[in-house]
Amino acid sequence: MPQFEQVFEDGFTFVFKVEDDAPDLLHIYARHLTTIDDALDVFFDTTPAWNERFNRFENFSCTHGLYWFWINEAEKVVMIISCFRI
Repeated sequence: MPQFEQVFEDGFTFVFKVEDDAPDLLHIYARHLTTIDDALDVFFDTTPAWNERFNRFENFSCTHGLYWFWINEAEKVVMIISCFRI
């Protein structure tokens, strides 16, 4: 069963998947060497665009991309799919 880590920031709950093959690492770090801080910076500092094809929001800064969706929009619970360098 997948494992997750939750982070609470500015009234939001962010859910990050833990890497299946390395349970001490977050998926975003294991796959892209990005951190929770990277993901939060992109989330809060950029404007999301909806990608209808993939049913997700996408944010881009000058250095990073972020894919995410609402688990519960009313309660501000966000699932981080991926955070990567561009």
